[in-house]
Amino acid sequence: MHSGFETAAGRRRFYIEAGLRKRPLGSGSNMATQMQSEREKLFIVIESLFGDIAAMVVGGVATRAYSPERKTQDVDVLVDDARYAEAADRLASLGWRPDGELLFPNTALGLYGTAWLRDGRKLDLISTPQAWAVEALAIEAFDQTGLRVISLPYLVLMKIDSASGIDQGDLTRMLGLLDEAAVERIVAVVERHYGDPHAAEDVRQYAKLGAMEYWTPDVP
Repeated sequence: MHSGFETAAGRRRFYIEAGLRKRPLGSGSNMATQMQSEREKLFIVIESLFGDIAAMVVGGVATRAYSPERKTQDVDVLVDDARYAEAADRLASLGWRPDGELLFPNTALGLYGTAWLRDGRKLDLISTPQAWAVEALAIEAFDQTGLRVISLPYLVLMKIDSASGIDQGDLTRMLGLLDEAAVERIVAVVERHYGDPHAAEDVRQYAKLGAMEYWTPDVP
């Protein structure tokens, strides 16, 4: 294993440097068309599960709101830290059963959570006592099916913290569609809430990689 893979910062550095060396100019994909493609409506209804508890979908399902459809049935829900136990009790009352604690090794975002199962479906209930989640939960954003999801700056923050291979791919796809001003608004959130001094510049580099992939050469 590459010596830097133990940390999110090391994984980000490896991915970005490899991508910039490769310089993936032009995917040939029509991103406007892909973004307009229909999203699959999933089983989850936030209000039915959690009532008045502040909650929103994060993770891969939320990613579909900001990039082309990615098939996934794994639902991750961020809830208010102060009402996490209440949210878990609601799931139990609706027939969900806990399936083990979630691990977030080396997270800088204070994440914790529990996996839940019902009828072959999985839901990860996640929270954190940190201030960024309070900000995120105060913003209403919805995907193309009307599902409440985390707004893009805070989704980027979570994926920066994880820096798994799939999350880094998501970062390039989501950020590559944005103009510079939009990227800088996301950078401001990352700078405010993430202690790694390189993370903000990493956001800019993911945007650059994504723009290179989405660029389509002019055809005479």
